[in-house]
Amino acid sequence: MIAVRGVSKSYGRFGRRVQALTGVDLAVARGETLGLIGPNGAGKTTLLTCLLGFLRPDAGSIAVDGLAPDDLAVRARTGYLPERLGFDRELPGRAFLKHHWRLAGGDPALADAETERAADRVGLDREALKRPLRGYSRGMLQRIGLAQALLRDPDLLFLDEPASGTDPRGVALVRERILEAKARGATIVLNSHQLPEVERVCDRIVFIDQGRLTKSETLKGASATRRRGVIRVDAGRLVEAAAALSTEGLAADAEPEGWLRFPLASDDEMVRAIRAIVLSGVAVYEARVSAELEELFEKNA
Repeated sequence: MIAVRGVSKSYGRFGRRVQALTGVDLAVARGETLGLIGPNGAGKTTLLTCLLGFLRPDAGSIAVDGLAPDDLAVRARTGYLPERLGFDRELPGRAFLKHHWRLAGGDPALADAETERAADRVGLDREALKRPLRGYSRGMLQRIGLAQALLRDPDLLFLDEPASGTDPRGVALVRERILEAKARGATIVLNSHQLPEVERVCDRIVFIDQGRLTKSETLKGASATRRRGVIRVDAGRLVEAAAALSTEGLAADAEPEGWLRFPLASDDEMVRAIRAIVLSGVAVYEARVSAELEELFEKNA
């Protein structure tokens, strides 16, 4: 769906050039959710902006479904939430969403209904839609920004720090909307520092550091790498739980708070681990499969 070949981009600053991207090669499959990971200033937003066609690379090429990123046929299928929300703060929320509904080619007769539907999907109430955006909190701006990005269910979705400044419910809403878009087959590129959320929604992540793509990790499916089982039990029964895992040939690292972490070869192995602990008489409070992105980030950033 997205093909990036040898892309480089630099900026002029204070009489010198700053290299933002250097020789980036990247392919994003149709229907894939890709996470961009890396330290601040690594080039993630520059890459995202090039993918959208807002910036032109100094070298290399980008194609989106075989077309230029700024081709109108691509733009018509694209939703975008920027990191810096430069919205017209005098517009009421309802007018803002209706305006973007029209820009996205929506039927004017459906504008009111679709505006309310979009607001409902991100947890904005009717009263909020009446108020100018200048009165919105950071979290509310993120929600209405996400609502406009999702208008007309775009095939391509570019999200730059979509949950920044939101409360826990807002983070969950962002996650739910991304998973909905995945379920209908959208291709999604996500830039976020919220690594646990990236892990929960992305099929694959790429690390970018100093303008270079340094590593790619698959998070979903049979080819997923570095997967671990993570199980939480009563801290007082940690030794018993670890022993139960040992009977299944699983060597776990135990943490005093009750966490057990162990390498995982398959989902079936996770099922065996949970069953072994429960049959040993120890309650399982939480269980998940993790790619341990924090650890990967520290090693690769």
